[in-house]
Amino acid sequence: MRTENAKAIGGWIMATTVLVALASGQTTSKVVDGITIVTNGKKPSPPPGKPTKLILDEIYTIDSSSPGNNFSNITALAVRPDGSVFIVDSKESRVLAFDGKGKYRLTFGKKGQGPGELNTPVGISISPNDEVIVEDALNQRLAFFTLEGKFLRHLSTAKARGLNGILMDSQGRIVARSMGLAEGGQLTMDVKTYDKDLNPKRPLASVAFGNPLQGGINPFSAMSTVYALDGRGNLFFGTQKGYQIKVIDFDGKAARTIERDFDPVPITKEDKEEMLNLVQVNAGGVNVKDMIAWPDVFPPYGYFIVAEDGRLLVRTFEKGKTKKEYYWDVFDTEGRYIFRMPLRLDLRIWKDEKLYGIDENEDG
Repeated sequence: MRTENAKAIGGWIMATTVLVALASGQTTSKVVDGITIVTNGKKPSPPPGKPTKLILDEIYTIDSSSPGNNFSNITALAVRPDGSVFIVDSKESRVLAFDGKGKYRLTFGKKGQGPGELNTPVGISISPNDEVIVEDALNQRLAFFTLEGKFLRHLSTAKARGLNGILMDSQGRIVARSMGLAEGGQLTMDVKTYDKDLNPKRPLASVAFGNPLQGGINPFSAMSTVYALDGRGNLFFGTQKGYQIKVIDFDGKAARTIERDFDPVPITKEDKEEMLNLVQVNAGGVNVKDMIAWPDVFPPYGYFIVAEDGRLLVRTFEKGKTKKEYYWDVFDTEGRYIFRMPLRLDLRIWKDEKLYGIDENEDG
């Protein structure tokens, strides 16, 4: 991955103790109660002399048609410092491992409830002591393996209400989310830090929402919390309520809020049909299709990924020129919106100046 610099054509910077205008007025920054709020306009505006695009050079492709691969439904990736990749195939309940050049190494795990068996795994992490940790959703536990796929142990997640979305940083610190209750009986989605035994330590963020079964199911409800870790121990957190991403450290201290103005993208009939094809329409005799309360427009973004130094890539719902191509907003380490790019790739990881993602052909 390379960057291309812009020519220094001009621009101005005006600073006061309260407000800073950056990059020709498209980005402003102010400090409120010790928290820096960076507000970006609709158009990217990189500071003079800074990169204006990412140039992606393909290193390798792991093709699902190659012997030993045979992916069915990829839900998560993990990358080690040596570039080796571990891929979770949720439908087949297994993990496939590849070396730093994309060469197949091994497969481990199979569907079941016994030691080392998995049932719809959805996440994966590599611990600082090189244990492969698989988030085993339906078995409600974490499964620990060696790098060579040898099963080590299980750790139950059942004691925490719906514990999921488990992330681990380079120091072995854990962040995850679970269901909670607010005053008045309202449901919340809580993001907290946890110790190695999954005991909650410190709350980082909480979002309240109503009963999703009352008034129809909004496919973009407040339950859809989005978060990622950088390499400095910061959590980037957002919801689909607005274009706002908060940066919080492991002690729960908020450092920065990144915002951007945007034009909402209408949801078309074709969009609805495409999303319905991704879910089980009939569940337990209930037609899920009839329960969905579609909003008129998409949320400001779907999800984001973060580089180790805090640069941010945000996947929007603005479509590109080709099928399955969407625009990604790119922010620098200060939270400034500097450029955007259209990509087909479903990006998952930004590590060591490499982007790892998933592309799906016309045959699925």
